[in-house]
Amino acid sequence: MITKEIIDQIEGEASIYFDMQDGKVDFADIVFPHFRGMENILQGKNALDALLITPRVCGICGHSHLMAAVRAIEDAYGNSGQIVKLTQKAHNIRELTLTLEIIQNHFKWIYMVLIPKLNSLNNNALQETPLKGAYAASLATKAMSVLSGQWPHSSYMVPGGVTCDPTYIEIMQAKASIEKLIAFFERESLNISLKDFLRFESCKELNELFSDISKIEEQLIMLNMHQKGFSYDTFIVLGEHAFSKKAKIKMTRVTGVDVNHVSTEEPFILNERSYAENALYKNIFHETGPMARLMSKNIKFIKNMHRRYKDSAYTRVMARIYETGYLLEHALNLVSSIDVTQKSIIPLNGIDKVTARGIGVVEAPRGPLIHKIVLQDGIIENYKIITPTQWNISSGPRSKLSPAQKAMSGLSKKEAEFIFRTFDVCSVCTTH
Repeated sequence: MITKEIIDQIEGEASIYFDMQDGKVDFADIVFPHFRGMENILQGKNALDALLITPRVCGICGHSHLMAAVRAIEDAYGNSGQIVKLTQKAHNIRELTLTLEIIQNHFKWIYMVLIPKLNSLNNNALQETPLKGAYAASLATKAMSVLSGQWPHSSYMVPGGVTCDPTYIEIMQAKASIEKLIAFFERESLNISLKDFLRFESCKELNELFSDISKIEEQLIMLNMHQKGFSYDTFIVLGEHAFSKKAKIKMTRVTGVDVNHVSTEEPFILNERSYAENALYKNIFHETGPMARLMSKNIKFIKNMHRRYKDSAYTRVMARIYETGYLLEHALNLVSSIDVTQKSIIPLNGIDKVTARGIGVVEAPRGPLIHKIVLQDGIIENYKIITPTQWNISSGPRSKLSPAQKAMSGLSKKEAEFIFRTFDVCSVCTTH
């Protein structure tokens, strides 16, 4: 029997057609039904217009799209023979706002999506309020906006640097918000210091806590999520950042990657049209996101968890939670290292002199985000966006399931819907 479920409480809209056999998921079509046409809108526009338009792809990860766009334009500059340089100040500011954007996404997901959905599986066992997520995200956003001028949909990154020129006082304001956010995370989420949490080497150490995080972990085990939601145990990281390492990971084996091996294909849908293409690396599906990034960095805590529970729903959830703390420390280090005396931008020649192709890749909250641009005298001839949700939540045939399709197989519908959300779905990013 095939039934359709509309997935709510996500960015945008998605539907799943479940083919149920004996009360278990035998197959699932994943549909993203709304077309937004951002790639078509960009055709014929000046390249710099992408810095205004692409941040509006998503209300959650606008900085990610802005950075991918500016990296694509800078790559086109480089491929046209011009030298592109960033000051350390500009680099750190870009990385800081991206990091804060990932943090605010994670807090919202933990408190506004994860906990409510765990409650739906286990009779409201967790009482933590969604307002915690909103408050934490607001602190991250406050720190971001000091540098970017606004959030979401800022356009402060430009080829050669950033348009902001923060004073020492403004840097201290951003730092104060980050420190306040860390204190909140320690008090409300962990019940220990962030430094102590990041020293954990085994998931058994979570048993020593009495906190929001330990309650989540306890519920995941109680619901047997450490034995469910397995995918291919194959991961990919493509963005170049201090908090991640470009890599392809098969179980524990780490190898190099080349973005030129990324391809897309039409989704396999039986029941209605979907506007989200499948994303693959060497024609193979890979999982992306926090678990992939932390495994690429050889984090002991994640390696221990993976050794015990592989790529289960439990590991996927706890990796996103751990990355929240990991990135909070990274954000504090970044804001403390910004030298306000350096230049914010090293100007480039006019964009109208650029006829070239460019690729911009960043690690967005859910994984690799790729922007590809083709320019003729600074005018966009073609623009393509490949998002993390296209990697994790593609829709393939029975012979070639996506990570999410495979992870949902063999479970009850209610469990499958929860597993689906462990990938942190974003519909609006995927449908261009």
